[in-house]
Amino acid sequence: MKVALLSNVNVDFVIRTLTGNFDVVPSTGYGDVWGQLLNPNSNLNRENPNVIIFLPDIEQILDGCYDFAGAVTIIDEWFSRFDSVISREKDYYISDVIFRSGIPADNDSMIESDICAYWLKLLEQRMASHVNVHCLKLSSAISEHGKISVFSDKLWYMGKIPYSNEGTKIVAGVISDTLAILGRTPKKVLVLDLDNTIWGGVLGESGVEGIELSDDHIGAVFKKVQQNIKAVSNAGVILAIISKNNESDVQEVWRKHPHMILKREDFAAVRINWNDKADNMREIAEELNLGLDSFVFIDDMPAERDNIKARLPGVTVPDFPEKKEDYPAFIEGVFKQYFMKTRLADEDRAKTRQYAENAMRKEAAKGLTYEEFLSSLKLEAERVELDDAKLDRIAQMHGKTNQFNLTTKRYTRQDIERMLENGFRIYAYNVRDKFGDYGLVAAVVVDVKNAEIDSFLMSCRVMGKLVENYVIDDVEKDLLNLGLNTLHAKYIRTAKNSPVEKLFDGLGYNVTAKTENETCYEIDLNRRPERKFFVNER
Repeated sequence: MKVALLSNVNVDFVIRTLTGNFDVVPSTGYGDVWGQLLNPNSNLNRENPNVIIFLPDIEQILDGCYDFAGAVTIIDEWFSRFDSVISREKDYYISDVIFRSGIPADNDSMIESDICAYWLKLLEQRMASHVNVHCLKLSSAISEHGKISVFSDKLWYMGKIPYSNEGTKIVAGVISDTLAILGRTPKKVLVLDLDNTIWGGVLGESGVEGIELSDDHIGAVFKKVQQNIKAVSNAGVILAIISKNNESDVQEVWRKHPHMILKREDFAAVRINWNDKADNMREIAEELNLGLDSFVFIDDMPAERDNIKARLPGVTVPDFPEKKEDYPAFIEGVFKQYFMKTRLADEDRAKTRQYAENAMRKEAAKGLTYEEFLSSLKLEAERVELDDAKLDRIAQMHGKTNQFNLTTKRYTRQDIERMLENGFRIYAYNVRDKFGDYGLVAAVVVDVKNAEIDSFLMSCRVMGKLVENYVIDDVEKDLLNLGLNTLHAKYIRTAKNSPVEKLFDGLGYNVTAKTENETCYEIDLNRRPERKFFVNER
């Protein structure tokens, strides 16, 4: 990636620090942020970076205005200018803000925090509207190290350089970590041992009461570890267990131990037996339908770690910390290095639950015909009203859904809002079954004016369950009620959407034109066929 740093103050030292590790656009001075972005002949636009990072100094932006209403006007203007330059082809990071020196003492002491909060509010609005806008979280790192060590009055007055030498390293470090996240594919599954990993001690030797898990001493370390792992799960990481133990003993810990933070339901897959851990790992990968390169394995035993490294080289196996007191921070580091994403959606937070529910569905399918299985699921679907959360989810689906995506058009939140304003109809569906809620998993965008399905996409979690038959049937009924008699559709071939190549054919649509990579269809809505599905309306 090529990176540009833009600021209204002098951040040349940060740029120089980053240049050794990243392809950074050379600085041409500071202050003329919008001129560089808007001028097609500027050095910035000639270099054409695909990542632009804004490091605004809030005190310089306000220029002595510490009246909250006045500050709001100035901040509104800053973000309006940003709106005018944003491009879909680039990723943008805008830092949150913190005052270097604080506002004058005779002002309301709450204004400083209110101004910072308002800046963050407008940034979050842009993040909701654009999947390529992100927050660079600087303020927490600055607060952690202290303003005195991060900022330099001497350098500020010498050359409008806000950061000390130490501060430059801190800011460059935050940017480096952020760019590392942007440039890698995050892992998906954290696989954990139990003894001396989830709790201290060996359960088979110490019993439930003897393991180290409490509010004191080493027990408190493991309780903090569990809290950190729970937070990792809440951030969209799938949890699994592989442990050489008696399962009945572990079940007793889950039932009886008062300090056990992690429960059985927190884990999507569990292998508690005396089998080889590499074999157990392969089974879990097959059960979750994920590649082994999506897994990170944590075990206190060097021999077990070496076994996984040797037999399953795709699995990431971090070294275990030597000191127990370092273990909670180790979990945080594993998350940041392997799992952290640029942004987190509600769907990500439910990953472990969703995979655990899917394992139950697979178990329920044994011995049944496929139609018997679908009927036994007691599927329910609901067309939902669109709100901010639903629009964010639909934009996320357009950004990442590949297999069940008839046209693979990539729409941002702003694109979707614009289409709604122009008379498009967007149908969104929540689906659940007796095992749990899949969430919002299907969306259809219809260009009503041209009577055409613009995009039809669905999560792979419900592929093959004939939910698509229900969805298209519901859309067609609504369009018929609107007065449409004919509906057009397209399939546009990509490298990954071959599973739906014949979808419209199977739904009774007629081919009207065909090329190597595109097939056009239409259907008479008054003569649409009856389709089979096993979905009940909620």
